Amino acid sequence: MERQPSTIAISMLTTIMSCAPLGLLGPAFADQIPFPEPANENAYAVPIENIRLRVWAQYRVLYNASNIPSGVNSGTLPSAGTGPGRLTFGDTTGYDFARQRMRLAFDIRPKDSDNVGGYLQMEYRGGFGGSSPAASDPRGESGANADGTPNAFNRLQARGVRYGYIYVTPIENHTLVVGILPTIDQVGRVLFDGEWDFFVGGASLGGKIGDGDYRVGFYRLASDLRSGTIGTGFGKDGDMWVADYNKPITMEGYDLKVGGHYYTLNLGKTENINIGDTHEHWVALTASGSLFRSGAWNSYLMLNTGRIGTGLTGNNHTGYSGKFEGSVPIGVTTLNLFMLYASGDKAGYTANQFTTPEAILGTNGYWGYSHIFNANAPGDVNDFGINLNNGGAGLWTVQGQLKFPIVPKLTGTLETAYFSAARSREFAGRGGSAYMGTENGAMLTYNIAKNLNLDIGAAHAFMGSFLANRTQATGIERHIYEVFTRFQYAL
Repeated sequence: MERQPSTIAISMLTTIMSCAPLGLLGPAFADQIPFPEPANENAYAVPIENIRLRVWAQYRVLYNASNIPSGVNSGTLPSAGTGPGRLTFGDTTGYDFARQRMRLAFDIRPKDSDNVGGYLQMEYRGGFGGSSPAASDPRGESGANADGTPNAFNRLQARGVRYGYIYVTPIENHTLVVGILPTIDQVGRVLFDGEWDFFVGGASLGGKIGDGDYRVGFYRLASDLRSGTIGTGFGKDGDMWVADYNKPITMEGYDLKVGGHYYTLNLGKTENINIGDTHEHWVALTASGSLFRSGAWNSYLMLNTGRIGTGLTGNNHTGYSGKFEGSVPIGVTTLNLFMLYASGDKAGYTANQFTTPEAILGTNGYWGYSHIFNANAPGDVNDFGINLNNGGAGLWTVQGQLKFPIVPKLTGTLETAYFSAARSREFAGRGGSAYMGTENGAMLTYNIAKNLNLDIGAAHAFMGSFLANRTQATGIERHIYEVFTRFQYAL
């Protein structure tokens, strides 16, 4: 999870600037110093004392060992991907890998103005021994077509700018951001999430209306999509509109925060293949509040209606989803409970399906408590990434988590989770089943020093027939494991 940038004293930069030639404070020409560009732009170097620079950094080294089949989710029912050995549930074997990742973020503002600035996050990721994968997930871009854009958002390579934008507050309490934005939904991070690299070019305006918070945004997706639910491609750019409003209210002395949310996704039809337009709409209500004095809860109810253009006529559908999450302290232990449902339909039908931008565009799923079925740091580089759409079958999951201190600086976490499809599926004549599996896991977190943590954990999942029956292989492996460690420093 990302953290807010922390203010850091740039004493070294200040010393360098104080000793620099006076020419730094005047016009910067290419024949004098190579800043900002090796050309005569009549540009001026800004003295460090005139700006406020905030820096954030995160560096992690991780190790992962498992027999998780690779590429098991691409927005449709699981299929073999591009990971180690193109594994399936019929031939999966143990494998391991090590990865490292560094992120640097910079927030720059003039000292004499707080209403304008720029934000930039850069990332380097790669493996040990010289490997440098295009994605931090070792399974690769599962579901992508090699002759098209792997994903419909600004997916970047292992080195470079992750996202960046300009922000300005022309009117108090109203801020405009423009650029490549880390976009997250406000209904529980189940539709689209910047943590999964959902970075889209666009503009967003947010702030206060009365005592409530609002956001209105327009985003443009990358063209020539060839992944996800519709694996054949589009010839035009797509776009997305978002609108959110969250307001605190008091009902008979009880404080609540309620919200209304509307998102729409539009993908134009291509001129090269027989595919129709895709228009999707999501309308949601959210609510959150306190639970048993020191606890907290949050929830949503969401309606999804639209048309996925898989053919000349497309598939019309109307689905719904709901979630409840609660957290209650029990002495020094914290109990977390997570329940989620998304409607689905039987094979070959679409009328009752609930879909998500992630399922359509080919990105991964939502954050949860389990480590194998869904993303949960620090083992989030290798998991099933189950999506709420779940290949049209829908999803039903109940997850529990216990967090407790063991000794000073050492914390333990236990998790258990149950997964089922909303509608059963048959695979190649095998009996229909909705049961996906059950998972249990444990993790230890040790705070070595300030901002430096070591996580060690393991999880085991028993596969139900919904997932395992999808392959014709004999001797299907139903016991899936994962062992993970993460050594992370973050400011």
